[in-house]
Amino acid sequence: MTGRRRRFPVLAALLLLAPVQDEPAAAAAQAPAPAAEEIVSRLMAANRERDARLAGYRVERRYHLKNELYSKNGEMQVEVAFEAPARISFAVRAQQGSGLLNKRVFGRMMEGEQESLRPENKRRSAMTPENYDFRLAGEERVEGRRAYRLEITPRREDTFLFAGTIWVDAADFAVVRAEGRPAKRPSFWTRKIDFVRTFKKVGPFWLPHRTESVTEVFLFGTSWATIENSDYRVRLQPAPVGEP
Repeated sequence: MTGRRRRFPVLAALLLLAPVQDEPAAAAAQAPAPAAEEIVSRLMAANRERDARLAGYRVERRYHLKNELYSKNGEMQVEVAFEAPARISFAVRAQQGSGLLNKRVFGRMMEGEQESLRPENKRRSAMTPENYDFRLAGEERVEGRRAYRLEITPRREDTFLFAGTIWVDAADFAVVRAEGRPAKRPSFWTRKIDFVRTFKKVGPFWLPHRTESVTEVFLFGTSWATIENSDYRVRLQPAPVGEP
């Protein structure tokens, strides 16, 4: 991948879309769909709740990449440790395949994830009306649960934003699926990036589960990347004095 600044920021920023807090699922299944504005408002409130409750986590992550032009693969096993509010570290446990792909692609994905946690970049990437226009496009079942499908349009060209679709769980008001492409190409050499990211529920939180992306880069061809997360170990913030 050509260019030192190409760090996949929008894929990293999607880590911030996993809110918390449950509501009775039966009631959510029966209620009529709220307006897009209310869905987004409740999503933002759930994100604030997550930030207040999540102390950190560790997760086992597998990166895999295949490039069609050079017929090369890369794979890396990493333990990721997040400490609220903005510290993340990566410990490489094993790797195989192309060392160049591992360093230049996976390494920059990790750099992008670190950058996405900076306060300014969190504001730039947040799922808010300041950054996006939202349109309710219907309802679907995602992993057997009712979800609202929202089409989102970024309000500006920014590598931390994306154009596409999100699915918001009707009971928890969490993003459970997202797909699209960056609002701005991360570099001149990158022709296109399309991605799909799914989330899974771990305790009270919805956390990233699997990301698949297809990237077309000038002189490098098409690459397919997969990021899989498993075995989350989550820590909660201590309850305030006087609360259970």
